[in-house]
Amino acid sequence: MKVKVGNLELEIVGEIDIGEKTYKVVEVPDSSEYKGFPPSWETVKKSMLTWRPYFRGKMIEEEGRLIPVIDDYVLYMSKRMYELLVNIYYTFKVNKPPLEVNISIVITQEIEKQEEALGRTLTPEEKTQMYLDYSIDLAILKDLGILS
Repeated sequence: MKVKVGNLELEIVGEIDIGEKTYKVVEVPDSSEYKGFPPSWETVKKSMLTWRPYFRGKMIEEEGRLIPVIDDYVLYMSKRMYELLVNIYYTFKVNKPPLEVNISIVITQEIEKQEEALGRTLTPEEKTQMYLDYSIDLAILKDLGILS
């Protein structure tokens, strides 16, 4: 069954009880699964060097792990997209960074983590592709309403 979360239609893949509340679990596509560009793509693309997203969702801590929630939905996403969201959460919600910190810096940090995990420097083409993938992921997160 599909449900509209923000501007996107997502598949409900289950339910989970967290605390005393039951949430529907929805599967969030990442840039490799999403066909075309999300509705917020143009907005995100134009504001990459200035956007300081506001984190509108919640991160519920359960068994030492943060669970992303928007309204009555738990967001089930790829590991890469989850790590991006957690980085955004800590950067913009928890730590309240200086004004010069924007979303582009967060993406650069994520790419550097990927290089470290691979044990090598990515080529300029690989970095460009990763930056584009992360940008599409951001547009998806914006369309869900967890970022604004």
